[in-house]
Amino acid sequence: MTRSLEDWKKFKKVIKNTKRSFFDLKIQDVMNKSHRPWELINWINKCKLPAVEAIKYDNQLYLTPESLWEALHATFNTVLHR
Repeated sequence: MTRSLEDWKKFKKVIKNTKRSFFDLKIQDVMNKSHRPWELINWINKCKLPAVEAIKYDNQLYLTPESLWEALHATFNTVLHR
């Protein structure tokens, strides 16, 4: 196989067809074995959100919603008349 555009297109097509046949076979296996199509939903879970870092204000960590609100309120009031 060379690095030509035609070979690349053939390669991508083979990969796409292989994936499709693999997942079609898996779907048929689940359907034939359990007869419950909702078991297929486990394959498409929601993406997990990334972890959030703690917010620092005046070298102090704000980990609770109440302390975060106080920090936001103080920040807003300091720039209110600028």
